[in-house]
Amino acid sequence: MSCKHKHIAIVGAGASGLFLAKKLSEAPNLEVSVFEKNRQVGAKLRASGGGKANIFNRDIRPEHYNQPAFVSDLLSRYTPEQLENQFAAWGLVTVADEEGRVYPASQFSQTVVDVLTDFASDNIHLKTEHNIQHIVKEGDKWIIDDEPEKFDVLVLASGSPAGMIPKNQRGYNGYLQDFSLKTNPLQSSLAGFLLENYPKSLSGCRTKAIVSLFQDKKLIHKEFGEITFKDDGVSGIVIMNLSAYYRRLSSTHDCRLEINLTYWDENFDISAYLRNNQNVTGLLHPKLAAFYQQHPFDIHRLTFPIADTYSLDTAQVAHGGIDLSEIDYRFKVKNVQNLYLLGEILDVDGVCGGYNLFFAFASAAVVGAELLR
Repeated sequence: MSCKHKHIAIVGAGASGLFLAKKLSEAPNLEVSVFEKNRQVGAKLRASGGGKANIFNRDIRPEHYNQPAFVSDLLSRYTPEQLENQFAAWGLVTVADEEGRVYPASQFSQTVVDVLTDFASDNIHLKTEHNIQHIVKEGDKWIIDDEPEKFDVLVLASGSPAGMIPKNQRGYNGYLQDFSLKTNPLQSSLAGFLLENYPKSLSGCRTKAIVSLFQDKKLIHKEFGEITFKDDGVSGIVIMNLSAYYRRLSSTHDCRLEINLTYWDENFDISAYLRNNQNVTGLLHPKLAAFYQQHPFDIHRLTFPIADTYSLDTAQVAHGGIDLSEIDYRFKVKNVQNLYLLGEILDVDGVCGGYNLFFAFASAAVVGAELLR
C-alpha cells in the first residue's frame, strides 16, 4: 500500500474523523494528527442511540436525507453492507433490530469508540483539548495555529454545534473564517417542536400516535411513533423525524401537526365508542383524557400549529453547513488542493435511525480510500 502524502491533519475526533484515522492507521508510512477541541474523543458518538450507539441502518434510503441525489451517488460507491463488513474486520460485532438499526452487540457506545481508537500502528496522534483558531496554507503545505508540523493534506471533520449549550456554540468551527467556502445557515434538525395554543396540562404525558406534518392542505410527512408532551411542545423520535422534513421546506409558514391518538386503528369509530361509554378514560392517557373532558377535540386529529423547532442546543444534528457545491464526489474541495470535508460539517442531514452516523462513516471511508491510493 502506498500513498502520495505523508503528513495528514484531521480536524475533529468525532465519528468521521476517528473512522478516517482508524483507516489511515493501516498505512504505517503515514503520519496523522487528529485535533479535537474536547478532552474526550467521540462525544456525540458516545451519546448516540441513548448511549447504545445506533451506528448505521441496513436500509439507507436517499429520500430520507435533505440531499437525496448526493447520497444516492454515495450509496453507489459505499453501502451499509460495506460498512458492516469494515466494522467486522476491525472486530466490532454488531446486531440489527427489526427496523434495520445497527448497534454494537455490547449495546454500549464506548465499545465503538474503543474500536475506532485501537489503531493498527503508532502513526496516529490524538491531540485533545486543542481549540484550533487559524489554519493557513503556505505553498502546498497546511499550517495549523503554531503547530511545528506542516501538513500535506487537511481533512475537516469537526461537525456542527448541534446539541451544544449556547456558550459552547459561540466560536465553534471559528477557524472556517480562514476559508472562502459557501455555507448555509445552521438550524436545528432532529429536534422537538414548539407548538402554538399548547395546553401545559399535557406536560409529562407519553403516548403512541400517528403524527402528520401538514403545510396548509399539503401532507409533508406522516409517521407512527411515541410522543413525549413537554411544557411547551412535543418531542420523541417520530417528532424529530418530522422536524427534519420541516427544515427542508423553503418556507415553514402555516405548518401544523395532526396527531391521531387511535394509532392501532386509524379509522377507529370514536362515535360508537362514546355511545357505549360516558368518557374516554379507557381510551386515552389520563392527561389526554382529562384534557378531552375539559376541551373535547377530534381524537383522530389533535391539531397544533407549529411555532418553530426547539433550539440548536437540543438538536441531534444541524440542518445547514458547508454547501455541497464546494466538493466533488470524493469529498474533496474543488478549488483547493489536498482539502477534504467530512460528515456533519457538510449540509447533509438525515432522519433518526443511524442515517447521520452512516453518512459520517461513509464519507470517511471514501476519503480514506482516496488517501490510501
